[in-house]
Amino acid sequence: MSSSSIESLKIKAKLLQKAKKSKGEDIALKEAFKIIAKTAGYENWKALKDSYELADLVNPPRWASQWKKWFSTIEEARKFATPTEYILPYRKQFFVCDDNYLRELGLDPSSTELLELGREWTDDLTRERLKRLLS
Repeated sequence: MSSSSIESLKIKAKLLQKAKKSKGEDIALKEAFKIIAKTAGYENWKALKDSYELADLVNPPRWASQWKKWFSTIEEARKFATPTEYILPYRKQFFVCDDNYLRELGLDPSSTELLELGREWTDDLTRERLKRLLS
């Protein structure tokens, strides 16, 4: 898994902490992480970090050539997805893919575990199970 996205966010948090300090406002790094997460639209740093880690797993770096359909909302993805496609999260967005995409990720679409997950992998519990399968 690529950690460059997370590392980039950590650098931003440290730069924010440094900028605040230069203005006479001392903040803990933990607070800077919280500000970065809130600014990105996440409830907290853990939610942001988990989202980015899963995003790197389901859409690995240099996978632009792998065909998938992108959507900004889950509602749009649901309208477009066929009964044989999957809806996966990517940070604050979603994409629709097919069995071939899952096979390229190293997953077996016919496995019991994936069949139990269904075709929409967007809730927190499903995201955690998917993260374990891909790690």
